[in-house]
Amino acid sequence: MKKININDEVKNTIEKFALIKKGERVLIGVSGGADSMCLLYILNELKDELGFSIAVATFNHKIREEAEEETKFVSNVAGRLNIPFFYDEKDIKQLAKMRSRSLEDMAREERFAFFLKIKQEEKYDKIALAHTMDDLAETTLIHLLKGTGATGLIGIRPKSFQGIIHPLIRITRKDVETYLKLKKNPFITDWTNFSLDYLRNRVRHQLVPLLTSLNPEIKQHILNLSLTLLEEEQFINEISLKDKALLSSKERYSLAIFNALPLFEKRRIIKLMLGKYATFDRIERIVQFLSTGENNKTNLYGNLYMQRNEKEFWIEKISRLPFSIKKEYPIIIPGETLIEKANIIIKAEIVDTVKKSTLNNNKIAVDMDNVPLPLKMRFRKKGDKINLEMGSKKIQDLFVDQKIDVKMRHKIPLLVSSKNEIIWAVGVRRSNLYQITKNSKNKLFLTATLRKTIF
Repeated sequence: MKKININDEVKNTIEKFALIKKGERVLIGVSGGADSMCLLYILNELKDELGFSIAVATFNHKIREEAEEETKFVSNVAGRLNIPFFYDEKDIKQLAKMRSRSLEDMAREERFAFFLKIKQEEKYDKIALAHTMDDLAETTLIHLLKGTGATGLIGIRPKSFQGIIHPLIRITRKDVETYLKLKKNPFITDWTNFSLDYLRNRVRHQLVPLLTSLNPEIKQHILNLSLTLLEEEQFINEISLKDKALLSSKERYSLAIFNALPLFEKRRIIKLMLGKYATFDRIERIVQFLSTGENNKTNLYGNLYMQRNEKEFWIEKISRLPFSIKKEYPIIIPGETLIEKANIIIKAEIVDTVKKSTLNNNKIAVDMDNVPLPLKMRFRKKGDKINLEMGSKKIQDLFVDQKIDVKMRHKIPLLVSSKNEIIWAVGVRRSNLYQITKNSKNKLFLTATLRKTIF
């Protein structure tokens, strides 16, 4: 690896990727280790030249006894450099145990949460983290070992979500150590970085040295690959976002337009739709699901489903239900029944005559002599069907055909008989069961009054 001037390399990285703008306030995550101390010293040297200000944030995971000493060390350095210092601590071991999480995941989550909290409360523009070219190579290899697509091979981006930046991404750990030794700047060694209990350390101390023995420039090659894939991803994202907007309308997507797109763009659009739920296998399964007409629903994750009909597809999250679907409301006859979860009142009247011209989706009549009593209201359940003139239809399909908003479907009450037959999807459709005829003597007239629009 060629020798570099670290200050110039970091400055070029900041300018090339627009990591820090003039006048911005940068919060630096510092642990006391070589990488983070190097980042602190370099940004402190560059801040006046590039016109930004800095502060230090340190998070104590309380995993190691040395953590208290490391925190004091960072605090003292920040004080000597006259830099604002922010600190927080949490017992990560206890939290990980309570939440059944790994120490690594819990520590990373709490540390980021602390950084983001300070960024928001103290009005900082960026959070600078000390990931180097070595970290990028290790992350890319870990993603590759676990299974990943092109996005995962990017590893660590120079600039990522919520203003997080990585100014050291183009310099190696060896460069960092050389810099600190030359400047005689102190740092603390975290000996857990040498433990082979963690996958990253096994990649760092076993896999990377093996690859380096085969090609000394392997880290640089991985960096080049990462930056190339980043540019390509940004280009594909721009195209896919535009096409995603073209084929979408009110959270629904045109099946015909989607299936006419090239495969790479289909995958990217599904990835954009799924967000944090996107995995390679899940994306491939959804693309296949949308290209065939065998089913109209497939599970994505937990209570999240991808659904389709002949023309459209969409995501529906069953967990949107703000109440239990098991609750039932016996209809008071005669009288009024409040369906509180749907914000409607069902008024039931026993009448002698009914003008058919007065009947609609919010007003129906039922043959009292034939309908199995008692009547009750409930909300839809899996497998519900309604009998119509042309045969039975799934309630879900009825809602799709009637273009009922996905977010509102769970709020539509169903009138059912004591045999659990669906007589009425309130405001949507009446079934063909128990309709009044010229021979009907006792007629039940039901009116749905919307206290709050649900359709």
